[in-house]
Amino acid sequence: MASSRLCLLCLGCGLLFLLGTGQETLEPRAADSPSQEKELIEALQEVLEKLKAERLPSVEKKLGSLPSCDAGEPCALRKGARIGRLCNCPRGTACNLYILKCL
Repeated sequence: MASSRLCLLCLGCGLLFLLGTGQETLEPRAADSPSQEKELIEALQEVLEKLKAERLPSVEKKLGSLPSCDAGEPCALRKGARIGRLCNCPRGTACNLYILKCL
């Protein structure tokens, strides 16, 4: 959903940019071009404000993915009889569930 909004906003900015540059090639600049530039700048600023307001979910917060940890760091946490994973160990190492570290 957010990526489709982002694509639409980028497409709109690209069209505004192309329309602004396309006029230069077809005809010389008119006397009111500074006002057109101001309008384009204001439109781009509005788009940037909207993008700042929308925050995309970070990779680490997605369901099913865990952040990576270094070798020797704690990779799991014991919760009574259960063990909860904190992070994924790097390649060549595995989470030792006895000492709860990447080895």
